[in-house]
Amino acid sequence: MKKLLGILAIAGVLTACNNAADSTGEKKDSVDSVGSATKDVIDSTADANKDKVDSLTDAKKETLEKMDSLNKKDSTKK
Repeated sequence: MKKLLGILAIAGVLTACNNAADSTGEKKDSVDSVGSATKDVIDSTADANKDKVDSLTDAKKETLEKMDSLNKKDSTKK
């Protein structure tokens, strides 16, 4: 999220400092490139968060499976 805000802040500064003589085509290209960079940051952040959630989910599943197997062993001893 910090990266996204940083990119948006830089884009705002660059837009504010933009030369008034620029054509609309150049402005559109600038906006498209900022939008593309922002999308890339969001996608990479989402992928990283998905990987973290997946690994945590797998770890929880393994823990639950171990607990189930231990409980089954204990129940047969009684």
